[in-house]
Amino acid sequence: MKIINEVKQILLLFSLCLIIPFCVKAQAKEEKQQIINVAILVYDGVYVLDFTGPLEVFYDSYSKDGNHLFNVYTVSTKEELKAHSGLKVISDYNINNCPRPDIFIVPGGDLELLKDQPELKKWMINTAKDSKTLMSVCTGAFILADAGLLDNFNITTWHGALDNLKKMVPTANVIKGVRYTDNGKVVTTAGVSAGIDGSLFVVSKYYGKEAADATAKYMDYEYWK
Repeated sequence: MKIINEVKQILLLFSLCLIIPFCVKAQAKEEKQQIINVAILVYDGVYVLDFTGPLEVFYDSYSKDGNHLFNVYTVSTKEELKAHSGLKVISDYNINNCPRPDIFIVPGGDLELLKDQPELKKWMINTAKDSKTLMSVCTGAFILADAGLLDNFNITTWHGALDNLKKMVPTANVIKGVRYTDNGKVVTTAGVSAGIDGSLFVVSKYYGKEAADATAKYMDYEYWK
């Protein structure tokens, strides 16, 4: 009986040795494939391509087995708003029910967006702090600057607003002639269409340049290198 029990114990240990690595690998694979949340702030006066360019990039980024790499959505202080071109936009979420984003994008349009909106400013600062990546598009840099989120960084914006951005953030290094800047967590982009470049760059930071190249090819965006 003693020998039988010892044999059972050996078999049990052997089974555990086989099962545990499999479970660890399965868990690691599940974590690796966990989808990444991308929140894009929208508001009255937002520039259309500033937010739809990044939205398209992240939505069109797929894994090799055809699954979405990102869960991209819009968030606002109200359900329906009007972009600077007059386009009506219905936001997916408001700031009270928005899923926690890993990537938070602030497009340009209204440079004084946070004026007289303390609740939005507080939410934006907290969301930026909790996010892994924060990105401004075009004059969205002014909104981040207003929230005190660009001090001492290398930053850029629309070419016609570079000097004003420098006045607003004197501690920052405002760079001309670039499509985007990378400060690790904080990415800023030049005007309007440069939000596509910045978004592709962020895709490459998460999944490698091959994934970003595949997205750019899918979008026929030959400007990306």
